[in-house]
Amino acid sequence: MSGTKLLISATSGGHLTEALLLLKPLCQSDDYHVSLFTESCIRSFTNKTFMYKSPDIPVLKLILSFIYAFYVIIRFRPDWVISTGAEVGFSTILVAKIFRRNTMFIETVTRYKSATRAARLCYPLVNKFYVQHDEALVLFGPKAQYIGGLM
Repeated sequence: MSGTKLLISATSGGHLTEALLLLKPLCQSDDYHVSLFTESCIRSFTNKTFMYKSPDIPVLKLILSFIYAFYVIIRFRPDWVISTGAEVGFSTILVAKIFRRNTMFIETVTRYKSATRAARLCYPLVNKFYVQHDEALVLFGPKAQYIGGLM
């Protein structure tokens, strides 16, 4: 298998929508082998998808996503773990750091006046941290970089 292995991790909804927008050009490139980790069913995504059924109880959701993240990272062995947020994203970033993988977090386009909880938790852990609004740079430290909007 040639190319850099990327694992995109996102919780369903807006986080996953942004992740899929990010994936589109990467999946069409021979330079990357992309897989997705989420708790929802994505039939339109043709690359490898790791998913699990998420419980409705927030604490259990976080614990279960953490356990599954171990399995996914051991199985896929990504070079980079990229997250756009929420429970699955935070859990995967945390496990990726345990396995010394490169990590990247992209804050959601909807946040420019306040930071998401996942972004605040992931900021000190990740190698690269990106925001989609110039105004959002003041919410984080010097690691944050403005990349423009994905949407």
